[in-house]
Amino acid sequence: MKKSPDYEKLKSRMESSKFSGSGFLGNDKRPVDEIIADDLHRIKINNIDKEDLVELLKIYYEKIKSEIGRRIDFNDHIHGEFFESMGRIPSPFIGDGVFEKGEAVITDKKSGEKFVITALAINLINKHNFFQGKGSRYRLDPVKLNELFDELEADDE
Repeated sequence: MKKSPDYEKLKSRMESSKFSGSGFLGNDKRPVDEIIADDLHRIKINNIDKEDLVELLKIYYEKIKSEIGRRIDFNDHIHGEFFESMGRIPSPFIGDGVFEKGEAVITDKKSGEKFVITALAINLINKHNFFQGKGSRYRLDPVKLNELFDELEADDE
């Protein structure tokens, strides 16, 4: 099936560029709408509340950002660090605006997982259900993210 001109423009904005570096798709060859549909399906079958994920992303992003220059140990194997970057990055979705480039990185030494949270990534998930393509440095797998937050929230109790 032939894709619309608007879809083709979105796809080109998702690819590697001077603004987005390696792009938003990683090595994922699926169409953007298929990536979104797959993640929404995984959210549904795993009984994940996307709004809760977004809220926790915002909370942990701000918590880590507020400690810029210092590592935060959440428990014996999960820590967070904020890496500041100059400039802003535009959303690949027209009309969303531009976002600061800083990164809150949560590392789980036990699983080997790294979660790179950005202001843009939070917006992409919140407004467009787009967790980014597989292989993207900035992909936030919703199931793995939910598992991480379940563990962090259990530690807080």
